[in-house]
Amino acid sequence: MVDWLNRNLSDYIDKKEKIIIDVRKNEKICLLSSVLLGGFLALFFSFFVIGIITDTDFYNNLVPAVVSFLFLVSLFVPLIYKSQLSTRYVLTKSGIYEISGLIFKSFKFVAYNQVTDVGMSRGVFEQMFGCGSVGVGTASGNISGSISDGNGTIRSQNELDINSVNEYKKIRELIIKNRKK
Repeated sequence: MVDWLNRNLSDYIDKKEKIIIDVRKNEKICLLSSVLLGGFLALFFSFFVIGIITDTDFYNNLVPAVVSFLFLVSLFVPLIYKSQLSTRYVLTKSGIYEISGLIFKSFKFVAYNQVTDVGMSRGVFEQMFGCGSVGVGTASGNISGSISDGNGTIRSQNELDINSVNEYKKIRELIIKNRKK
């Protein structure tokens, strides 16, 4: 059976490992972002691509474009929603795991002894739905994702971002507590 939402943790985490907390992204945030992204992609593919392919007047393609838009929205939105909902964050005694991917699985681990800073943020939609994000930085940082601020200073991105989760305060406290051990 295909593990669409990463239900079987033993494939990713040692069975002896003690799980402290296991969370997924907020469902309302996933739904909102999947509707927005799926709608935009469907709009792009249905109106612009059909217009470019047929190379005729826009009004002659209106009915096929609307039909293809509705079809593509019904295809894209559930796929994007399931993909975003498949992201899972697991805090154990040894570190933080991020497991994501609907078909192709992605796995990331950061040990507590590597954590140098822990940040917290909340966007507008996250505030509306009562969730937040936690950024976990390490000493090495994400060198490939470094950003120059224009003043000669290079800031590195977080090694791991725990995005749009309901228990963001608790997760931040657990990371800070476990990194000091």
